[in-house]
Amino acid sequence: MNKLYIGNVSAEASEEDLESVFEQWKIPHSGPFLVKSGYAFVDCPDEKAAMRAIDVLSGKVELHGKLLEVEHSVPKRQRSCKLQIRNIPPHMQWEVLDGILAQYGAVESCEQVNTDTETAVVNVRYGAKDQARLAMEKLNGYMMENYALKVSYIPDETAAPEGPGVGGRRGFNARGPPRSGSPGLGARPKVQSDIPLRVLVPTQFVGAIIGKEGATIRNITKQTHSSFQH
Repeated sequence: MNKLYIGNVSAEASEEDLESVFEQWKIPHSGPFLVKSGYAFVDCPDEKAAMRAIDVLSGKVELHGKLLEVEHSVPKRQRSCKLQIRNIPPHMQWEVLDGILAQYGAVESCEQVNTDTETAVVNVRYGAKDQARLAMEKLNGYMMENYALKVSYIPDETAAPEGPGVGGRRGFNARGPPRSGSPGLGARPKVQSDIPLRVLVPTQFVGAIIGKEGATIRNITKQTHSSFQH
């Protein structure tokens, strides 16, 4: 399933305009553009082409003064407990992300996905569809370190389709096996080994670093996930 939803399409945009955008960025498509009021659909020949369209165009390319939004199209019946979360800050701590995801339900798995983008991407499975729906509503557009998260459904391929045609709503297609080098299901990013660092501090500054009743040093160790010995 490599059908794309193209959102935020200007009323002035035509099928030929969208074809020109795809040609300009050398993104193949296997069928005509179906242009509606404010959005459009198109088929790509394979998953690689669909992902390139999303990575290159979504939120980055303008057409008649409006930034295009490009995502996989997922029919309502195929919406599942699984979400794909994109545009995660590249240096985000995994524990912080876990805490945010857990606010909306029981997270059964969280798989990091390798992409060509600077920001991170994860596939998340919740324990129930209503939990996934709540996370979708709350996290899509959520700002993290000046990055707006982009959240979409990963379709349930076992669900019956809604019928022929292009109808459907936006979301992400299942990605199949992880790309080469990507971690397995539920894997966490590799953590660097602990590196000891010795810092010599003049006696008159020790109190300022430790803080009242040790508050300052506790805050430093908490934020940096480090330990302190003296």
